[in-house]
Amino acid sequence: MKRVIWTDKNGLRRCSQLRDTDDSSNPSIGIPIEPPPIDTILEDAKLEMRNALVDAGLFTWNDVMIQQIALSVIVKKIIHTKLVMAYRQGERNGE
Repeated sequence: MKRVIWTDKNGLRRCSQLRDTDDSSNPSIGIPIEPPPIDTILEDAKLEMRNALVDAGLFTWNDVMIQQIALSVIVKKIIHTKLVMAYRQGERNGE
């Protein structure tokens, strides 16, 4: 089996798994291999992210410049955690 990465008509990068004997010029016929649903993860993270920014006192550009590490930690903690959980859930569902 081989994986082929391609771009659909909307500009979305996709990956399909094809048999070694399949023609790679039409990857949309293969079995799709997708990362977790990013839209769902980001939607789920909105409230948590906003509350964390308020709790950290990050309201203005100056606040961010003073506390750059805090912003990075917040984003990484929330988004990274949700992505890892989504990948784990996909594993449990056999995806």
